[in-house]
Amino acid sequence: MQPLQLTLDYFQRVHHCPISNWQKSNHCWAPKIKNPATPLNSDFDIDRLGSQCHTDIPLITGTHGKIIVLIKLNWQKLILIGPVSADQISEPQQTFLEGVCLIQNLISATDLHASDLISQTRYFQELRQTQQKSAARHLFNAHEANFRHNPYDEEQRELSAIAAGNEEQLKKALNESFTGSYGTLAQNPLRSFKNLAIVDLGLIARAAIKGGMNYEDSFSLNDAYIQSIENARTADEVYSITVNGKFEYLRLVKKIQQQSLASDHPLVQRVKAEVAVHLHEPLTVAALARHLHVTPNYLSALFKTTTGMPLKSYLNLCKINASQNELVYSSLSISQIAVNYAFASASHYDQTFKKICGVSPRRYRQLHQKFE
Repeated sequence: MQPLQLTLDYFQRVHHCPISNWQKSNHCWAPKIKNPATPLNSDFDIDRLGSQCHTDIPLITGTHGKIIVLIKLNWQKLILIGPVSADQISEPQQTFLEGVCLIQNLISATDLHASDLISQTRYFQELRQTQQKSAARHLFNAHEANFRHNPYDEEQRELSAIAAGNEEQLKKALNESFTGSYGTLAQNPLRSFKNLAIVDLGLIARAAIKGGMNYEDSFSLNDAYIQSIENARTADEVYSITVNGKFEYLRLVKKIQQQSLASDHPLVQRVKAEVAVHLHEPLTVAALARHLHVTPNYLSALFKTTTGMPLKSYLNLCKINASQNELVYSSLSISQIAVNYAFASASHYDQTFKKICGVSPRRYRQLHQKFE
């Protein structure tokens, strides 16, 4: 049996859809073998569609929730797939569309993928236009109603807290008050709340991966939490599951980072431990080396080889990261914060902060401040 026929048979078994061969005679298309069990809707004008179909890309069209696919063999022969339910083109990994591409590639030696069909075929272009109109109308209505979403920076503080395994920062971020609102993602309020929670947990899973968690473990845990959300019967249940998920991810990231710390060279472990408890004191490579009874050059080289980061950069990074919380959650002056973290001057703190964060401490506070 030819590869094309094998592929068509397999495709038909997997997707449970009719496949028929058509040929052109006297300027009209007709099936080689009529199959009354799968009649075409009268809206499907095969004569018109056949003339529009090209030999290098399938033609996909739909009406009343049904879709057909035309794949042209040559100017007088084509393969017709369907009618099939429109839901079948939304399967995981777009298996239906990839199967269509495989058939087309065998016929015309092309290299099509599902994304090519979505970007090039008229059916999906029409869907995209409909969606764009809907999005524009939704955006207009939101502007008319002066609607504001919950702030992006608060979300980012949650994500960074989980990536860093910082429980105190996560608690602060979760307890923040803000003037915005959550978007509406479905007509049913509970369904909308579940959708928001699923999006939230998806972001959390990726923050945990950034923090060192294995991506398979992170996504598997995410699947379990999403299933729990789907089974929840009230918004309170959904909220509880989501918050528990955030702290569970944070706990796992923190454990992984502690294990990673334990795998460091013993001397590097001691450096990190010293830095963590002396952030409010002057910290220099020379002072650390004296305290640890090694030479500055040896300590710097060992730290860089072990962690990939210069020790001086690590000292500044720890101080700047810690100072961000005070910029966000306290009303202390920037000069006082610079003193608290033992910078030589406010300008030195400003330069170091800008180098690491891309903005000045003052600008960072303006963007993220949470105190009255």
